[in-house]
Amino acid sequence: MAIPIKPNTGITLEPSALNGIARVIVDDTSAKMDLSWDRFVRLKRAAEATALTKPTTILDAGGYDGAIAFFLEGVSIDVIDPATTGGSVLEIPSGDRAYDVVVAVDVLEHIEPKDRAKALSEFARVARKHVILNYPCRESKSAQRLALNLTNNSLVREHVEWELPDSEWVLEELAKHGYRGTVSPHTSIAIWLGQYVTLNLVPDAANELNRHLVENYAEEPTTKPLYHLLMCERESFGGLSDGDR
Repeated sequence: MAIPIKPNTGITLEPSALNGIARVIVDDTSAKMDLSWDRFVRLKRAAEATALTKPTTILDAGGYDGAIAFFLEGVSIDVIDPATTGGSVLEIPSGDRAYDVVVAVDVLEHIEPKDRAKALSEFARVARKHVILNYPCRESKSAQRLALNLTNNSLVREHVEWELPDSEWVLEELAKHGYRGTVSPHTSIAIWLGQYVTLNLVPDAANELNRHLVENYAEEPTTKPLYHLLMCERESFGGLSDGDR
């Protein structure tokens, strides 16, 4: 499937010693303002959660261009993605506990349901301390269907036809691998729907709209969430002080 997004400027992906994994190099941090509003807010929230774990190494699983690096300075970040590095999150070519954190932002919903447990097991295996996930939640189902009807976007089609992840099931699956986690709903469906339809149907107007939304509405509260952010910790690290981790 052709991915209907383009790699962001301001980032270079350098090959690593592992086939299918690349190192993310940020050349221009100001380029994050060119992200679409929906990518900006979900990457920002995931990065904030990741920063709380005080990591030194991160694997951005399914992160496409590694744009989460815009929001995480001074951390070594690798990315694996079939569209940009040729790697698969179902077979991550890293050893066990190779990264402090594995983060997967808007990835799980684009994996066929039959393969989602495998992806989660790989995230859990490769992470040493934390797995952080973000994806559209099931509360957004009706808005996803409307967005598909209006735009025929192939990514949203997967949201609708493959069903969005069930967060309780995700937590249960990660618990099998020794993780416990919390779910934080966030981001306004109302803003996303207008922004996303504009991005797909009136692309000439999208850049100016996205910049305005990023500058003024990146923290907008919501009564009905678009996303679930899951922050999951390996239980063997529970109760340890920051200095012991």
